[in-house]
Amino acid sequence: MTTPPSTDPDTDPDTPTHTHTDPDTHPDRDPGPDTTAPYTLGLRLAAACGLLFLLACLVFTGMITLRDAIEGDGSRGVFIAAGFWSLALGAVAGVAALAVPRRALVTAQYCLGAAGPLLALID
Repeated sequence: MTTPPSTDPDTDPDTPTHTHTDPDTHPDRDPGPDTTAPYTLGLRLAAACGLLFLLACLVFTGMITLRDAIEGDGSRGVFIAAGFWSLALGAVAGVAALAVPRRALVTAQYCLGAAGPLLALID
């Protein structure tokens, strides 16, 4: 009398031990280059253009400050100082984005650059 073949995958010796049926997710396969990583040259170009944007925002913030000094009360307010600090921090983020290209640094550079004149306008 013979016993029927086992259908349990834990005890069947003919069942493969790995469960990866998709060749793209096989652990022994080399994944190759990461195609979802941001393009570093594009980020560096965006950071370089962001430095030019910061320069334009610096000129615009200076014009707002001079107009406020002539037409306003003549004293520099807290928001004008915050605008210039925002531009300085944007420049630091821009230089850091040139050295280590990250999308968050480039975004922070542009946001801080736009905040400079806006803060100066509030004063």
